[in-house]
Amino acid sequence: HGYLISSFISPLSNIRQDAYGGSLENRMRYPLEVFAAMRAVWPAEKPMSVRISATDWAGDRGVEGEEAVEIARRFREAWVDIVDVSAGQTSVEARPVYGRMFQTPFSDRIRNEIGIPTMAVGNIYEPDHVNSILMAGRADLVCLARPHLADPYWTLHAAAALGDEATAWPDPYLPGRDQMRRLADRGEGIGIRV
Repeated sequence: HGYLISSFISPLSNIRQDAYGGSLENRMRYPLEVFAAMRAVWPAEKPMSVRISATDWAGDRGVEGEEAVEIARRFREAWVDIVDVSAGQTSVEARPVYGRMFQTPFSDRIRNEIGIPTMAVGNIYEPDHVNSILMAGRADLVCLARPHLADPYWTLHAAAALGDEATAWPDPYLPGRDQMRRLADRGEGIGIRV
């Protein structure tokens, strides 16, 4: 996603004219060779994922729709366990369309069209976003990067805001957890919207 392997997959960055460029089959050749080499040495009982850009955000000149589904399908045939479905990061020509949960539809389509587990990403920042994506069957995992950059304890705070008492906290943080629970019980905000 946005690096060497991705540069082979996207027709915007892969301008090769040999067996590794041109058609999707050729553009997937090197990424699948790398994946096969990694799969061969990775323990069979441990999952392997791959992150793909489901759109180059460049219209019909780049990866879009059906081709993204086909990319995921080819990785599935190579025994990937889950596809982390992102977008962009492949071309300076990209014109992303941002919004709340803006990349979730890509995960949804790949997951439900070919029946492979997916991870959803992209401007997911509230516990309710996570719950709605999972409950609607749009992804199997939800990844939140920026919320955790802003608050490394985002997951613990969200659990407290939702009234989850099963989530384990590090012992030194238990007084903070207890305070968050008391504030939540009184209806006072604790920085996470639910």
